[in-house]
Amino acid sequence: MLRPQTWYLLLAAVSILVCLIAGAGTTLQVVLLIVAALAALAVIPLYKNRKLQASLTLLPILALLAWYVVLALYAVPEIMHWQYALPAVAILLIFMARKGIVHDEKVVRSYERIR
Repeated sequence: MLRPQTWYLLLAAVSILVCLIAGAGTTLQVVLLIVAALAALAVIPLYKNRKLQASLTLLPILALLAWYVVLALYAVPEIMHWQYALPAVAILLIFMARKGIVHDEKVVRSYERIR
């Protein structure tokens, strides 16, 4: 059984990849999406080190925020398409995963205190 955080990170990576396939824009935007998707997938196997996993979830979030900055600065579209919302969905999913990871770490610490 996979943890909910794993599902959130997988769904975030899928939404990023769908945005990439649907047409992301400039080369820099494509690179940022690839970095964000790989970072979201790379965080999943780190479940045994929850502190590192929680801190590394910030990398795809920063890459996706940079994607929006590049979109605003260089590739201002006349019409907003549906794929421009997918990185925002991925950011929300990664935040939910990070919240679950931090919660798990707090639960483990409380159990260690009880012993």
